[in-house]
Amino acid sequence: MQITKELLDNYYSHTFDIERFKAGDPCGTVYELMKHTDDQLDIEIGALLVAMISWGSRKVIIPTALHMLRDEMHWHPASFIMNKEYLHAYTSAKNGCVYRTLNVDTFRQVCDSLRQALNGHPTMESLFDDMPTKDVISTICQWLTPARVGTMDKSACKRVCMFVRWMTRATPPDLNIWRHRSQADLYAVMDTHVMQLTSSLLANKRPTWRACEELTSIFRSWDPHDPLKYDIALMTMADNS
Repeated sequence: MQITKELLDNYYSHTFDIERFKAGDPCGTVYELMKHTDDQLDIEIGALLVAMISWGSRKVIIPTALHMLRDEMHWHPASFIMNKEYLHAYTSAKNGCVYRTLNVDTFRQVCDSLRQALNGHPTMESLFDDMPTKDVISTICQWLTPARVGTMDKSACKRVCMFVRWMTRATPPDLNIWRHRSQADLYAVMDTHVMQLTSSLLANKRPTWRACEELTSIFRSWDPHDPLKYDIALMTMADNS
């Protein structure tokens, strides 16, 4: 199937269903978190950690994310991080595992990295004030280094791009928490499946940062105001294939 602007516009306008999307996507767990807290730092940290574990089967990601937010963090991720509650979390984790290859020790390293980075900042957004979106993505990748989410020299930083989309984009299923950052500056959420769907459009045939930038440029040419609606359309297409 040849991916075109017209095809994705049609998927976004006529096939995409917000509630169905949220029910089957990790972002739905962040909506569940927001039923229990309206603190921005809670939402930012919770969403970032959900994004961090968002690889593999969504049928496994979603209950794992809910366990993390509900049972380990008690719906208050900011306290969990800033008060070092993570040092006593996952004490009964099977085989010392949080999710797939992410073990408890590595998870605690990530939490410690976040605590140090966010110390003295009321929100994650305030730390990134006036920072270009590409630099925000690079910085978050550095925070999550123990969890091996990737860096721009080796990957498309898919999970971090997805998190920044959740925080920034103004239209559901995204959350529009970072209202002073432009959705026009977001980067494509590039994984292997997206790479396969869009390979006919791209000179770069592997899911790298260069391919991410190339696809982002195409999306921006199609809709300069809301380029990542095409990311949503691609995900809808994949779910309906």
